[in-house]
Amino acid sequence: MYLVSACLAGFNTRYDGTNCLDERVRKLVLSGLALPVCPEQLGGLPTPRPPMEFFPPCGGASVLDGMGGVFCMPPGKAGLQQDPEALKDALLRGARETLRVALAYGIKKAILKDGSPSCGTGYVHCRESAGGRKQPGRGVTAELLWRKGIEVAGVDSLQG
Repeated sequence: MYLVSACLAGFNTRYDGTNCLDERVRKLVLSGLALPVCPEQLGGLPTPRPPMEFFPPCGGASVLDGMGGVFCMPPGKAGLQQDPEALKDALLRGARETLRVALAYGIKKAILKDGSPSCGTGYVHCRESAGGRKQPGRGVTAELLWRKGIEVAGVDSLQG
């Protein structure tokens, strides 16, 4: 069984209240071979919510290791708690809850939405001062799952 980002399965869980449906992921969920989750919702963040970016050092590894953090883009937008520590705590809470689900279901592989502060598998978005918005790395949930021995990959890893 796979764990998959809920937005890839067609659930409107993305920061902007939309999804990024991938029919291969949807078919896995409908066939009972995948379990959809949204770590950001599991962490207590609302949908919709302003997009978040990491600030240097960027990525889930730095957040898990206590060195990095996140902020909302654009800063100050109403509707989401702006405190960077509260945002970081929500991402960490969502990652731990997602790991709990994965372990409970014996998940060995997760198919996650690249670029997300939670689910990014190959890149994440980082504050401009880090040399560009897209930076190599994993999101907080993807990094935690990977550290616990669960394979994390993007939708490109799926065949057909």
